[in-house]
Amino acid sequence: MGDLTQTISNLVGILLGLVGVVGVGYFIYGAYMYLTASGAPNQMERGKSAMMTALAGIVLALVAYGVVELVINAVVGSPVDLDVPDPGSGGAPSGTPDPGNTGN
Repeated sequence: MGDLTQTISNLVGILLGLVGVVGVGYFIYGAYMYLTASGAPNQMERGKSAMMTALAGIVLALVAYGVVELVINAVVGSPVDLDVPDPGSGGAPSGTPDPGNTGN
């Protein structure tokens, strides 16, 4: 199971890197369109739209990465330790020595 999760994690990391490169490239393209518009409102709007789309894509990719990591940790991660203190032990969890109890 560890190999599968490592493979999935590696694949997600590679895809996130690819999405990041494409997103930054598309953002730069939109900025170039916006800066070279020379006052043409249509081209300025297309540039702004391209930049916003690139930012939305990068944010969506980061959220997807977080969700994938959360699911992997939930499925494979260590179980939550629900060791509740025993009411008669003075607050120490069961199985651990009570420092206040000297045994006398």
